[in-house]
Amino acid sequence: MIEKPTPTPQTRLLDTTPTEPIRPVRATTGPLDEQLPWVIEFRVVGTPETIQAQVHETMLIGRSDPARGIIPDVDLTPHGALAKGVSRQHAAVLAVDNRILVKDLSSVNGTRLNGQRLAPGQEYRLRHGDELTIGELQLQVRFLVVPTISQASVELPVDHAALPVVGKGQRVLIVEDDEDVAKVFSLALEHAGFRVTVTGTVVAALGYTSQQLPDAVVLDLMLPDMHGLEFLRLMKKQFPDRRLPTVVVSGAAGAHHAAQARDEGVDTFLTKPVSVEDLVRSVAAVMRVTAEAPSS
Repeated sequence: MIEKPTPTPQTRLLDTTPTEPIRPVRATTGPLDEQLPWVIEFRVVGTPETIQAQVHETMLIGRSDPARGIIPDVDLTPHGALAKGVSRQHAAVLAVDNRILVKDLSSVNGTRLNGQRLAPGQEYRLRHGDELTIGELQLQVRFLVVPTISQASVELPVDHAALPVVGKGQRVLIVEDDEDVAKVFSLALEHAGFRVTVTGTVVAALGYTSQQLPDAVVLDLMLPDMHGLEFLRLMKKQFPDRRLPTVVVSGAAGAHHAAQARDEGVDTFLTKPVSVEDLVRSVAAVMRVTAEAPSS
């Protein structure tokens, strides 16, 4: 592939050597000053390879050229970028007012979104599940939730209409001590039609279940007061004749963790980072409810 000439100061579209690191963008409008529990995952189509990038205000997609000071946030160099016509500064992903956008940076071989060629310099909405073609390199886009240590106010950076309506007011208890992650999970499940209660400890979860049993539980394993599976053991003792549909969502990715969870009656084990679509689908599956068509 023929590469474009080196951009002049007048045509250079991104400063790839900022004097200060760009902080992750908030998911609400306002100052861009706090971390979010979101990453974008790009799956290289036709391979098992994935690239993950923390959501920032501006993320450069391209191939690296250290001699010119170009180090993209999403570096496609290890994935055959040169042979597949990826420019050094090929495209940009932007986080703007709770939306994720993509624009082509006047690349040599163009950028396509779900098969449509993007006009250079114009911004297009990027959604979970989209296919982004950079030159000839195809990437599947996924928005994932990861644990953080901040306490930002969060909203869903995905279209609410894209989440299937699966619930009819069933109660879901979320036991998750990361407030950002719990907030995203709660928003997703509420948009999907469930009534949601969030607790951050096993003791608080037991206090809730002593008043009423939920129809399903979304459970972290590493909680501040005790292990999440201890909650299930205590529930079995308290309600031996009741089965509680459970989805574990945990950063503990080892096979033994999943095996222990299955032994305690867990229906589904999801590993963080996880997409909200996978979460909603799993909660629906453990309660055996059927999704309605997404609203248009």
